[in-house]
Amino acid sequence: MPKRRDHGQGGLYELKGRGLWRGVVDNGYTSDGRRRQVYVHAKTREECVQKLRRLMHEVEQNGSPLDHHTRVADLAESWLADAAGRLKPKTMQGYRSQVSTNIVPVLGKRVVADLKPSDVRRLHTAIFARGIGPATVAAAHRTLSAMLGFAVDEGLISRNIAESVDIPKQAPVDRDSLTRAEAQALLRLGDARWTLALLSGARDGELRGLRVQDLDLDGKKAHVSWTLVEATFRHGCEPSCGRRTAGRCPQRELDIASNLEVAPLQGRWVLVRPKAYKPRIAPLTDELVAILRRRITAGEGRNPHALVWHRPDGSPLTNADMNGALRGALTAAGIDRPATMHWLRHTYTTMAEHAGLEWVVYANISGHASEDVSRRYTHQLAQQAAEGVNRLNDYLQG
Repeated sequence: MPKRRDHGQGGLYELKGRGLWRGVVDNGYTSDGRRRQVYVHAKTREECVQKLRRLMHEVEQNGSPLDHHTRVADLAESWLADAAGRLKPKTMQGYRSQVSTNIVPVLGKRVVADLKPSDVRRLHTAIFARGIGPATVAAAHRTLSAMLGFAVDEGLISRNIAESVDIPKQAPVDRDSLTRAEAQALLRLGDARWTLALLSGARDGELRGLRVQDLDLDGKKAHVSWTLVEATFRHGCEPSCGRRTAGRCPQRELDIASNLEVAPLQGRWVLVRPKAYKPRIAPLTDELVAILRRRITAGEGRNPHALVWHRPDGSPLTNADMNGALRGALTAAGIDRPATMHWLRHTYTTMAEHAGLEWVVYANISGHASEDVSRRYTHQLAQQAAEGVNRLNDYLQG
């Protein structure tokens, strides 16, 4: 009779005639009350002892053995499916891109529980070897870390090894913005789009998603209530329609997290509540009110979605449309710089500081302030916001 250990401490014995040793650990009970056991095998006693010790350690640390079968590619699929129910489309697009382009090609076949810090560094090296910079490496690292955090929560692994590896350092980013003189030249064009961006710090998607009904011109304010995003589709068919891409599925559905408040517009285009779910009020100057009135009264072609800015056929503008229009406006203003819409947002914060606005005031207008700050200072901010925007406008016009 092979010598057995006490209950709960595991057992070790030789399988006669098979040339194997077996280690066994109890892992709870089945629904009918029988003991559930987990086994390890090895050709030698010493090797089996090592495997048994690792197994017992896993049970002691986690309450059950770790999963030594799930591979990184399988984990990625499960994690993305879970995240799709919580995150915005743009965030999901970024995660899917990192998974398919960087993580799975390098680590996809590795068993999740067997990953080591060296594997994370191997991911970094593989991306750098393709001539890609540290920003993408950092994004891939954060994506992998989020995946492994999910695996920890699911009990597949005991710790997130990505957290023990340093992310490659990036050179400090000098956020580009327009100078005061350049901002003044852009304002002189009298285009409501750029004026509102410079005086409110609104994000590109928020400007593209602004509707006529969001403007209270008599009250001199704009309700920044939505952001325009391009979603992806998922198959809605059952059984499968056989179409390779979800966009061609006859019963396709928008792949939008169920916890998001959305308003479908056209095709993939949907309006989603702003970042951090904080609709904001952007005060309007007298000049901006007048410009917006003229634009809305004149109209520009079809506008089935009542968007303030749109394409001639009425469809929503893309980020590329906005950046292209901005570069054209800058050229008209005599500015030869490769600016993007985010430049205007950063210009807003920079100029607001120079104009002497309190951070809590200008950050609340642009959405930089946290939800807690916005809530605590609601009444104070409502009184100071309009004054702050006019002060900023005077600074830029001066």
